[in-house]
Amino acid sequence: MHSTHPRRRGTLALASLTAASALVLAGCAGREDEAAAEPGPSGEAAACSPGFTDTTVKIGNSIPLSGPAAAYGAIGNTMKAYFDDINAAGGLEFADGKTRSVEVTVVDDGYDPAKTTVNLRTLVEQDGVFALAGVLGTGAAIGAAPYVAEQGVPNLFVGTGTDALVGLHEESPWTTGFMPQYSFEVQALSEYLIAEHPSAKAAILYQNDDFGESIRAGFEKAFEGTDIELVAAESYELASASVDSQVTTLAASGADVFLDWAVGAFATQSLKKKLELGWDATTVINAPAADATFFLKPAGPGAADGVVSIAYTKDITDAGLAGDAGYDAWTAFAAKHADTVNALSAPAAAGYQTAQLLEAALTAMDGCTRDDLLTAATSFDGLELDLAPVPVTTTADYPYVWSEIGVQVFNGENWDLHDETYTVGD
Repeated sequence: MHSTHPRRRGTLALASLTAASALVLAGCAGREDEAAAEPGPSGEAAACSPGFTDTTVKIGNSIPLSGPAAAYGAIGNTMKAYFDDINAAGGLEFADGKTRSVEVTVVDDGYDPAKTTVNLRTLVEQDGVFALAGVLGTGAAIGAAPYVAEQGVPNLFVGTGTDALVGLHEESPWTTGFMPQYSFEVQALSEYLIAEHPSAKAAILYQNDDFGESIRAGFEKAFEGTDIELVAAESYELASASVDSQVTTLAASGADVFLDWAVGAFATQSLKKKLELGWDATTVINAPAADATFFLKPAGPGAADGVVSIAYTKDITDAGLAGDAGYDAWTAFAAKHADTVNALSAPAAAGYQTAQLLEAALTAMDGCTRDDLLTAATSFDGLELDLAPVPVTTTADYPYVWSEIGVQVFNGENWDLHDETYTVGD
């Protein structure tokens, strides 16, 4: 029984799905097509999927541990550390009453989608994992989708919010996204702007690719029939050295809202240039660029003041949250693993949340097959996570974790959470 965080046992366990051992085995019966290569619970080798036994559940993760995106390796490393703690405390108690170790194998893909697919094959076919979790990237999700569908292996909580998951889901339900759906992000921020800046003139900076074009089109559609006008748009190439010229052009438009969809270092550049130009516009930034430690504060004092973004993680940089049970659990965990987990790292926080989602799904499984895990992962009802400002509710027909998110405003040091929350499709 995992006892490191006693608060979570009440919030993560989904009591309604708990079943006696006999029911668990009955729920697995008749699934010989997913027979485990080694004996499963109570010797029912043919009843459970590979990677799930009486004593162990194997989980695989492919993540960039090297290369330009190596900082995101913290997702996999944090997941592993989280379950290592559970294992050291005696293991995770499942719905059948048995306690099992959750073994997480993390492998490097260098943020190469082709390498990710190769890694996932190895994890499934050689390492015999029960499921995949926390894999990073849109390309990785799309590239691996046919394989995980063919194998019937859950690829849960992938680090993307691409709208393409909707299309994939229509063909196969095996891939789910951890980040809010990108069009939902646009929806929430558009609703915020319509309420807070109803007569704004907006300008947008975006990547010159399908993703960027979809974001631009999303805002244009959201502003139709309102008094907000999109007066300027500039795109940039991922191979560009700078976005300074684009920001200069957008500033000259006279827009008073800057839709800044630059990512990574480009986001920092855009904020720095906006400050240098003295462009007094409310800046709305995309979720991947909203990391205060790595992207906002490096732009310089005042550059990110008043920036608006969505919120689906508590502000881990705000020491003022001390006393919040979830925040305290996170900081204690990070302190225990200070050599591998940075308490101020957004990727590490994402890994922590992913681990808690996986823990909740595993403990809620009404059975021992991959189908059962997928069902549990898409059936959360008001699940509370340590670092989530809003509860998590998932359904089988929506392949994303977040159907409700908040909006936050950066005050120069920390994020202030806006009172209202936004629900997908509303």
